Amino acid sequence: MEIQLVLGPNNSGKSLYAEKLAVESGSKRIYLATMIPQNEENRLRIEKHRLQRKYKGFQTIEAGWNIDQIFVDSDSVILLEDASNLLANGMFEHSATPQQVYNVILDLAKRCRKLIIVTIAGLSPEGYDDATAKYICGLNWLNEKIMEIANLTVEMTTSRQE
Repeated sequence: MEIQLVLGPNNSGKSLYAEKLAVESGSKRIYLATMIPQNEENRLRIEKHRLQRKYKGFQTIEAGWNIDQIFVDSDSVILLEDASNLLANGMFEHSATPQQVYNVILDLAKRCRKLIIVTIAGLSPEGYDDATAKYICGLNWLNEKIMEIANLTVEMTTSRQE
């Protein structure tokens, strides 16, 4: 089981970097998209990512939740885009805990050759409503737990305009 983690703020190049890692692996590549679009901004981000990976040989699976039920080849490389969306979907739509989301991610990692995880990092719960603050604390915990087991952690540190 190999886990690579790419984390950082929005628009920092996390996805492009993670895609590069997956392409360099030379294996069957699965792009596991977890964002459930809620608004036009989300739809534009999804379209941008689709165009970005268009010729990179990914099989795309869209699954906002229940990733434990998808079939994956044991020799595949999975790019999980992203853990922060998966956690939000789990907490707000399915009453899942960060621990449950972590367990689902671990299960996925055990079913493939390499799991590359993208996630947002650097958020602070201060100034947010209770539900959002709870989510941010859960995300920070989830990121820490994944960092503890990752074979490689890459932190993108600055936002950039794309």
